[in-house]
Amino acid sequence: MILDLDVGNTRLKWRSVDGQGNVLARGVQGGSDAMTTLAAQLDKPQRIRVACVRDAKFKEQLRECINACWGLEAEFARSALQAAGVITAYARPENLGVDRWLTMLAAKARGRGACCIIDAGSALTVDLLRGDGQHLGGYIVPGLVMQRASLLERTAIRLPESLAWEGVAPGASTADAIHHGILDMIVTWVQVVSEPVLKSGGTLYLTGGDAQVFSAQLKARSVPHELVADLVLEGLAAALP
Repeated sequence: MILDLDVGNTRLKWRSVDGQGNVLARGVQGGSDAMTTLAAQLDKPQRIRVACVRDAKFKEQLRECINACWGLEAEFARSALQAAGVITAYARPENLGVDRWLTMLAAKARGRGACCIIDAGSALTVDLLRGDGQHLGGYIVPGLVMQRASLLERTAIRLPESLAWEGVAPGASTADAIHHGILDMIVTWVQVVSEPVLKSGGTLYLTGGDAQVFSAQLKARSVPHELVADLVLEGLAAALP
């Protein structure tokens, strides 16, 4: 069994796969003890592949924790100039977030040709991939919660954090005006960015913690897309076969 880990800024996503890549189990862990909690739930894997967007100090702590929990050396994915049929647009590939790199590898492995990849997390990233695997570059903007926090930080407005992202109609309250405005702005932008890819017969992929929110809005606008919960984890298999 291989254990794949996607370690983000706020949570840890995981899945276990067999030698043929079939998914055996998956889940999400939060909190500072996420790794030890996961270790108590799972049998010892044969390998552990890791995608981590945190800094070098955190990665070293994570490496030590994995070794203490399972007695294994973690295999960390790294962005590269090219791999698995994908060529990055970055002159210095080490500056490309490994999560973005892995989503591109996963999208290429799916064999759908050109694609636009939206990873909707704390930050919302967009990457454009040509059908031959050439990365055309991308965008990074604040995600839903980060945009909301930025607005509230610079105004006297106070809102409960439990409010959901559900609609885009003009708001009849301050809370709705903020939530609907931010959501409509990002969804409209995603439509514009992905339009050339979709017109060419390519695919729009959605992944990340807020992907379901965006998927609902894109469906309402009849924008074709594929919702893939574990695109980063899928990319680990291509980066570290």
